[in-house]
Amino acid sequence: MTRAIIYTTELGHKVCAALVESESGKNSLRAVCKKAGMPSRATVYRWLDEHPEFAEMYAKAATVRAHGYIDEMVDIADEAVETKEGIQKAKLRIYAREKYAAKIVPRAYGEKITQELVGADGGAIQVQSAAALTDDQLAAIAAGARCS
Repeated sequence: MTRAIIYTTELGHKVCAALVESESGKNSLRAVCKKAGMPSRATVYRWLDEHPEFAEMYAKAATVRAHGYIDEMVDIADEAVETKEGIQKAKLRIYAREKYAAKIVPRAYGEKITQELVGADGGAIQVQSAAALTDDQLAAIAAGARCS
């Protein structure tokens, strides 16, 4: 049985730095925690709950890693082996990094979804105060009719 590793700011920085460093995509928390001197994943998750300063460092490291993955995707595409299997493997590696980046930094890498609200015939939405409506108009709205 391994002894629990106590949190220190220095070790927190070391974990976060390892998350950011890219070693051919081997910078997942799972890979980092397998390295000598590093805490287990369970310990890191506990630290995230118990140490707000570590949670902030970790979030920043995840964001930096996401930006790094975007750069890495171009390299993966450029270096893909030109066989069916090589191209499929490159696509999968790119897809995984793309999904990670979209989840961690959705404003930059997530899908852009916009909604447009328009009134009748594509015109402006008409806003009317309920205070200005008559009792008959309010009853008509409540019944599901349109009010003019």
